[in-house]
Amino acid sequence: MTIRLKKEVIDILKILQKKGSEVLAADLAKELKIDYIVLMSAINNLIEYNLGTFKEKEIHQVSLNNEGANYLKKGLPERKLLNILLENSIKEITLDDFLKTSNLDKNIFYIGISNLKKNRWISQSKASGESKIYLTADKFPETNMEKFLLKFKDNPIFDYSTLSKDEIKQLDLLNKRKLIKKHHKTKRIINLTEKGKKIDISKIKELKQVSKITSEMLASGTWKDYNLKSFDVTKPGPLLKAGKVHPMIRLINEIREIFLSMGFTEIRGPIIESAFYNFDALFQPQDHPAREMQDTFYLNNPKVAKLPEKDRVQAVKETHENGGDSNSHGWGYNWDIHTAQKTVLRTHTTATTIRRLAEYYRNNENPPVKVFCIDRVFRNEKVDRSHLAEFTQVEGIVIDDNVTLCDLIGILSEFYRKLGFKKIITRPGFFPYTEPSMEISVYYEKMGEWLEMGGSGIFRPEVTYPWGIKNPTRVLAWGQGLERIAMLYFDRDDIRDLYINPIKWLRSQPY
Repeated sequence: MTIRLKKEVIDILKILQKKGSEVLAADLAKELKIDYIVLMSAINNLIEYNLGTFKEKEIHQVSLNNEGANYLKKGLPERKLLNILLENSIKEITLDDFLKTSNLDKNIFYIGISNLKKNRWISQSKASGESKIYLTADKFPETNMEKFLLKFKDNPIFDYSTLSKDEIKQLDLLNKRKLIKKHHKTKRIINLTEKGKKIDISKIKELKQVSKITSEMLASGTWKDYNLKSFDVTKPGPLLKAGKVHPMIRLINEIREIFLSMGFTEIRGPIIESAFYNFDALFQPQDHPAREMQDTFYLNNPKVAKLPEKDRVQAVKETHENGGDSNSHGWGYNWDIHTAQKTVLRTHTTATTIRRLAEYYRNNENPPVKVFCIDRVFRNEKVDRSHLAEFTQVEGIVIDDNVTLCDLIGILSEFYRKLGFKKIITRPGFFPYTEPSMEISVYYEKMGEWLEMGGSGIFRPEVTYPWGIKNPTRVLAWGQGLERIAMLYFDRDDIRDLYINPIKWLRSQPY
């Protein structure tokens, strides 16, 4: 039978023939600077042709654990305590004072005291009413355990079988003190068979290595003369730098899918909005600080916005001035239609949900209605690591009869659970256009703390009554910044990273 072997197997066979005796596999792998698995694979090739063999031997080894290694370096507790007594010329001391003086852990201290007594270096008595320690010996030679510990100094790990009876006794004592680690290994001893020792290496054919087998090799049968190169499927492939969906778009799509799975419908609204929908319809007075130019972007072109039907404008006007039919006192000022007609870059997507309330009134719809909005908003803020002048809000409303805060908590809990947050809490809050209002917080496990995510509540009658939505029909509402979710989701600590697009971070994101 023709023997065909890989080049590296032939080289190992040559070395084993030169050695002429059995050798430890681990030692040979180290000597040849090859992987142990590669060596044993070569030996298995030799076994196929009855050229080599190996036998296994169980090896039991011992070494010191971390505590034992610390004692080897700094001394056993009993030796430490003895040194304290000798260095301070203490012949007697109360147990409590000795504990304070030693600065040792209480358990370690009492282990040391116990072994000092076993060595007959000290005695302990309560004759004076207090538990006292007395130094009773004059000489304090190195103990057998200390001598045995030194064995590990030059050889941190050694075979159990090499120990003498006295050393085994000391090892057992160390083991009882939980200072020892035990290791069980299997040693493989390699040897050549008589055939392997005598074979002429020149008669062995070398298997040429190829990365693939061609159709010609299969047809001629010569594929048997080749060694197919193995591929390591665990190694990473080449780094792809192809285009991918931006992480923020991916997150928006995920949030959109969550809302859709919960039976919601998406709505959109104009970026250029009237002050009427952005502020007035939310029962925000026309002299409110949030309407100032330092907080809001006002437009010169177009300068005037189109308002809804006159009767709805009148209903909002009356609500501001005297509460209208909402049983409120209103704000008690003369509402100005020209202020409501001003155009702004919308400051929140609640303007879009108000437009949906108007549509609900206009179409004379019946509840329930469940909608959400994910869209851009604008505020006149200084850009820093936690603020942007242009950002995205996630908002939703539910119009239904007799809904309560319990329904709202259920919706929010399900939403955040689907986003990956397992814990959510709500607590009372204040928001101008909801009453009652709730703040929402989620537990962020990476930081181990609760983080506030946004606000929610039930729209006030002053907001819903102008659109014909009256008790028992109510509107549940909630909203928050998308970027707040994104910073947790992508583990970023600077909100600007989400839009300045750091290449290294983008490349680390999945496709």
